[in-house]
Amino acid sequence: MSKLRWYLARIKSMEPAEMLWRANRVTSLPLDYIRKSRAAVPDSLSDGAWKPDGYPISRHCKGGDYIKTEIFDIEFPAEFEFDWHHDYRNEKTVPRKFSRSLDIRDTNVVGDIKYIWEISRHQHLSAIAFSKRPDADRIVLDALRSWLADNPYLVGVNWTSSLEVALRLISWAIFYPVIQSQLEKDYELRKSFAASVYFHLAAIRNHMSLYSSANNHLIGEMAGLYVGAVCFPWWNECQPWRVFAKGILEREIQLQFTSEGINREQAMSYQLFTLELLLLAMLVGRNSGDEFSRAFSDRIRVALDYVATVATPAGDLPWFGDSDDARGFVLSQNESAFQVVMQLGALLFHEPQFSRFAPEPTAAALALMANDYAGLAKIGLAQESTTAAHLLQEGGVAVMQSGDWKLVIDVGPLGYTGIAAHGHADALSLQLAAGDQYVMIDSGTYAYHSHQEWRSYFRGTAAHNTARVDELDQSVTAGRFLWSSKANTRVTEFLNDGDTVRIAAEQDGYLRLSDPVMHRRAVTLDRERAVILVEDTFACKGDHDVEIYWHLSEQVDLRQLPDGTLLGQFDDRAMKFSFSGQSCEVSIVRGSESPTLGWRSQAFNRKHPISTIRCALRASGNTTLVTKIDLTQPVDCTKDSLNRL
Repeated sequence: MSKLRWYLARIKSMEPAEMLWRANRVTSLPLDYIRKSRAAVPDSLSDGAWKPDGYPISRHCKGGDYIKTEIFDIEFPAEFEFDWHHDYRNEKTVPRKFSRSLDIRDTNVVGDIKYIWEISRHQHLSAIAFSKRPDADRIVLDALRSWLADNPYLVGVNWTSSLEVALRLISWAIFYPVIQSQLEKDYELRKSFAASVYFHLAAIRNHMSLYSSANNHLIGEMAGLYVGAVCFPWWNECQPWRVFAKGILEREIQLQFTSEGINREQAMSYQLFTLELLLLAMLVGRNSGDEFSRAFSDRIRVALDYVATVATPAGDLPWFGDSDDARGFVLSQNESAFQVVMQLGALLFHEPQFSRFAPEPTAAALALMANDYAGLAKIGLAQESTTAAHLLQEGGVAVMQSGDWKLVIDVGPLGYTGIAAHGHADALSLQLAAGDQYVMIDSGTYAYHSHQEWRSYFRGTAAHNTARVDELDQSVTAGRFLWSSKANTRVTEFLNDGDTVRIAAEQDGYLRLSDPVMHRRAVTLDRERAVILVEDTFACKGDHDVEIYWHLSEQVDLRQLPDGTLLGQFDDRAMKFSFSGQSCEVSIVRGSESPTLGWRSQAFNRKHPISTIRCALRASGNTTLVTKIDLTQPVDCTKDSLNRL
């Protein structure tokens, strides 16, 4: 029944045109077999191809050490020989059968598909290729031979997703300079590699993510098709494939990023993931004489501007929305997506604001912008504004700053397209940074396909710094990446008069109740007094149980004082919470499984306890609770004095 409900909800999210398109995809499956015979494999990869110095990606060995491969929470030796169809977390091997017949959502069949797909993205191989390991070439070649032998076209789960096919093709393009000389010597390897490259390109072109699925997947697919067609131009189709992919990327960057630079999926992880892919395509194009448009680069720049605006000086970010630790490409284990995109942006746009986040050489910049890299030192390092206040209306994010305190508030939509796949039920939530780190945080994601109960918790309302009514989420899920009812937000006021910054907004997710409830939140930052006031109002006629949550990072030592206020201490700082306007029951919850509360996930399939403040009250008619967050340093907040309280 749950599968039937999912299908019904998924159909409901589609327009008629999408239904017709999906029906045509099913009936066209036999064509995949026909295409299998069309791969005209070049007799020699060197004939009519590029010269080594004309390849758009420069090889080097400055990616640092590479000792072990990390697949989420599992580690393997660098030279480990993978079974490409095995989920090593759940010890389940997927049958090697027709890819389209495998249901990747069925954990009984595939385990956790992420553990299989992640390995076959071959991003660990591209990182090994650019590392300083003397045996890098051998490891990459051995793994490639193994994968090609174990993954014939359309056999197994590694052909079920066009995004996975595209990311693997990108990795192959990146490490191609490492294997090129061996391919020229080994005819059988050359033949099987070229055939698989062709099938990768054709599979992407013929199975794109469109309509309600046209999110980061489409950008990833077109980046893979573009990079693959440029780097492996061995067939007549490559030129039209390159032109087609470039056109889609030019279109999608305008559709998927607002004019303020915010990715419409409302997930910081996918902001960085898609920026990596878009920057890679842009630079491969530039390096091969195929420049993208000014509008394309301008939208990348404002997207980087947005990331710089919400980042702390040390590069911590407000991690709202889904995250599965996805990377567009990897040339070094020592570089984060944040460092890569900011340094590439610094070089592209000569922007000190971006350079300050990655002043040291990155393997990505050396491979993609070797001719520009010498100018990095001349860019300089910009200082961040300490009194910024922005309302990014289209993307639904407000940013307030006072000194080195930074407040980021979600006043945007749930997510992108009809399914809002990667959004969380976090309307009107806020996150607070102090200095280098966010201390009031988003709880994270933890899992996608496995641990369904944790998937529900981490994207539910109780895992965010906002309010929940009658133990219900603001928006209603219909599947792991599907929402059937979505809360809408509306900003009613934004004021910035210097000493005071204020935003007021409302979300309608609880109007679906038999006694509708409108949640309104006003946030005021008093810069002079270093105080944040959060006024939560619940407009209704009847009685409702309301909970307001404040999730604190693991660095915060939280305790309750004799006067009922809460004091959070971290480093040499403190912030004090007090509540007024309505009687409420205040508790501190840490690492609870009944009820589930007080958890944070900073990496896929990993979680740990944190301190969460839960304020429970009974709303009768129009009810307001005011939370005061005092950012001033208390007179005496040493641990010894606190222990004496």
